[in-house]
Amino acid sequence: MHFRSFLVAGLLGTSVVVPGFSRTQQASPPASPASPAPPAQSGRGAAADPVAGNWRGTLTSAPGVTSPIILTIAKRNETYTGSTSGLTATAEIPLKTLTVAGTHVTIEAASESRLGDVTLTGELAAEGAAPATMTGAGTLTIGGQHFDVTFALQRRPRAEVIQPQVEQKIDYFAGRWTFEYVGAEYPPLSTGSRTGAVTFTKVGKSNFVAGKVDGEVADKAYSESLSIGLDPDTNMLVFHERHADGTELVSVGNWRSPIGISFVTSPVPAGGKLYQLRRFINVTSPVAFEVTEEFSIDGGPFRRLGNAHFTKTP
Repeated sequence: MHFRSFLVAGLLGTSVVVPGFSRTQQASPPASPASPAPPAQSGRGAAADPVAGNWRGTLTSAPGVTSPIILTIAKRNETYTGSTSGLTATAEIPLKTLTVAGTHVTIEAASESRLGDVTLTGELAAEGAAPATMTGAGTLTIGGQHFDVTFALQRRPRAEVIQPQVEQKIDYFAGRWTFEYVGAEYPPLSTGSRTGAVTFTKVGKSNFVAGKVDGEVADKAYSESLSIGLDPDTNMLVFHERHADGTELVSVGNWRSPIGISFVTSPVPAGGKLYQLRRFINVTSPVAFEVTEEFSIDGGPFRRLGNAHFTKTP
């Protein structure tokens, strides 16, 4: 999936409607003048269904990171189908599982990413009428990472499109960001918990930025350099980092998911072993993003390494 998207980072594209369906019933003749027949149902009868429709709102992780999401549920005869734009910014993904019991809905959607399968599951309940709301809880799984999430949705007309929180442009990174990282010391991938600032400068009119990190770890100052490039046609990114000890990390990132950016570094040899770093970036606003890091040794399972919060300063 893609997590896209617990996108997932908070970026959302337009999506394809899966309209509801209902049959217009003809009014039957009145039994007698004193007992008129009930009015005929309109072609919009599907709107009376407590769960059918277009639901728009947010997906929120436990740390409070939110991403826009659209859930479309359609009913044809007695069968429900659905899709969501919560996994990819470029298209809706059909729901793998959709179970409806009255006002209660169970969903599962799945897609793929460079980090492996991405799955979004949820247990939701609809209530109210004008406007109707749907809330619930679920889990976003990206590879081996599991994120508890909550849904807060409202049934709306398709014309009311929720716009992306952040435009996917290299200019997003340009500027000065302060950060705080909490995690383990694990050479050659990480020096442990640290604080500091990184300043990105756009390289001419290109889709690249060059960055310099000035920070402090264990009461000692350190500096690092990095660069980021973006392909605006595919929303794929390339990262190059050079750590203070000379270690270089190269990775390709995927920014097509509304959940954020996911990427994994090329293997780094050290001490006769091969290390890899995997990151997931939740793009929470134009001035903030969260980072989750995991590491793997010799192709083994990924384990949690640390987390960071970045805030853009004026």
